[in-house]
Amino acid sequence: MLSSIKNKTKGWVAYLIVGLITIPFALFGINEYFTGASNIVVASVDEQEISKEEFLTEFNPQKRRLQQKLAEKYNTDFDTVLKQSIINQMIDRRLLDQLAERMSHATSNSELNAIIQTNELFQDQGRFSLEKYKNLLRLNGYSASQYESIRAKELTQNQIKYNLLDSAFMLPSQLEKLQNLNDQQREFSYIKLAADDYTAKVNVDEKSVKDYYQNQKESFFAPEQAKIEFVELSLAEVAKSIDVTDDELFNFYEDDQARFTTEEERQAQHILLETKEMADEVLALLDAGGDFSKLAAQYSQDTGSKDTGGDLGMFGRGVMVDAFEKSAFALQEGQVSGAIKSEFGYHIIKLNKIQAGSVKPFESVKSELTKLYTQAQAQKNLYNLTEQLANLAYEASLEEVASQMALKVSVSEFFDRKDTKLDAKMLAAAFSDVVLNKGDNSEVLELDQDRFVVLRLKQKLPQRQKTFEEVKGEINTHLTRLLAKTFVDNIAAQIVKSSESGDDKSVSQLMDKNSLKWTTLGWVKRDTKKADISIVNKAFSLSKPKSGSVFSAQSLDRRNSVVINLTGVKVSNSKTSQDNLETVLLGFESNEVFVNILQTLRAQAEIKVFNSNL
Repeated sequence: MLSSIKNKTKGWVAYLIVGLITIPFALFGINEYFTGASNIVVASVDEQEISKEEFLTEFNPQKRRLQQKLAEKYNTDFDTVLKQSIINQMIDRRLLDQLAERMSHATSNSELNAIIQTNELFQDQGRFSLEKYKNLLRLNGYSASQYESIRAKELTQNQIKYNLLDSAFMLPSQLEKLQNLNDQQREFSYIKLAADDYTAKVNVDEKSVKDYYQNQKESFFAPEQAKIEFVELSLAEVAKSIDVTDDELFNFYEDDQARFTTEEERQAQHILLETKEMADEVLALLDAGGDFSKLAAQYSQDTGSKDTGGDLGMFGRGVMVDAFEKSAFALQEGQVSGAIKSEFGYHIIKLNKIQAGSVKPFESVKSELTKLYTQAQAQKNLYNLTEQLANLAYEASLEEVASQMALKVSVSEFFDRKDTKLDAKMLAAAFSDVVLNKGDNSEVLELDQDRFVVLRLKQKLPQRQKTFEEVKGEINTHLTRLLAKTFVDNIAAQIVKSSESGDDKSVSQLMDKNSLKWTTLGWVKRDTKKADISIVNKAFSLSKPKSGSVFSAQSLDRRNSVVINLTGVKVSNSKTSQDNLETVLLGFESNEVFVNILQTLRAQAEIKVFNSNL
């Protein structure tokens, strides 16, 4: 595919792609693999295995993006959620692959070509740039075949959803009713009452607090808690102990010189013709002194490059189709080829520039080499030290482990099973039978690919009943809020009752006494931003007034209530297009069916997830 994009540019109509996967494939982050990850299975779908290598290819870039976005707010809890999210997506895609195969769905090269060429990530000044495409793939650790295989699968899976959308329909009468509901407008006013504003007006006596404690004692337990000791082995600390000599760096430079080498690239123009006869006619015009750029603009079938004189930009080996590449790399600067046949037609190539490959000097990359070499050695040492840590942790005390490996023993604060600050793996290990009850060291816990921990129990506190003194403040606050909410609910009910009976004086007194006022919205639609959506939804759920207005007291949530005065309901007379509404509604319908299909596929498939390998 990569080698054909530059040539098969017959002028594509932009495709509108509906997102199918929750987190779409994106070009950010570099693939990272653990040694032997391809041999570790994290899940299987009807005996089709998903390797850890595949999983990490998706997990690592998304983890990095999440870390960059959340910064110091990021913790290992996000890892657990992200891992489950990604493995579920991968399972869904395997199920969809199997379904697409059974339904004989496929994505052609031309369709895939069109999608890639219209992707703004790969465009430069509004045109597809092969150079940018190559660079983005290379920088993010993807080969062309990997990227194109993923995109082709996504497009094939999307066909299932498109077919659902195409097959869905709505009756005109249904659409008209929904359109009327969608266009409906309501005129209303409201009073919002917040319980927090009235806590000073209610009083909870101590007897009520004590009674609540006695009746709800089972709700006031301090959970079992643990305090642990642990040692941590990390790549960052291992790297600090590595000294690098110039000789080692130079040998590393020699062994990995390809990393610092830029390949030869060439810049060419081409004219793409459909037949050999046409190619020969254009060659004759060139031989007669014709301008290559003008002839490309006049005759080339490549709509992507003809307007710029057939310019293809810079490209290296392995990019173009074989016949094109062989000819382009055989030409000298300024030479024009004969008619070169490929699967897309006949090319006439003019080579304009040769940019020779080069190797960056040792001194210019010494700083980068130091980092790479240190990282590589630290990774190697970390692997060996991890094995040593596992052996020692099994046989020796934590103090001996720390002493022999020059590690520090750290001590945690007390925590319970629901603690959100501690790493999830450490939390699980701390409350495991081996650590909590038997007092043994845990196994080596891999917190992430660069950090390993062994822990043991230092102290534990059993679950206990909290005393009244410990919880009376909490109970008092809870009961105060309950009473305040009851208080505002009663005010709202009294306002509605007095309003319905026409007792405006009582309404005015209630509002003055409690510092309340009406907020008038006038005519609004469902999507108005003039009031909280919860209030708008309550107003649109009321029955249409038969005459006059409708008053209603509504509870919005545990802390707020509202009084609504609905004075009118009307439907817009404008004859707006129903196309957009129909598309949205059909989209909802097909989405719902699509979710049900996935649920059915999951129920029928044999799915295994090996969480310990994630």
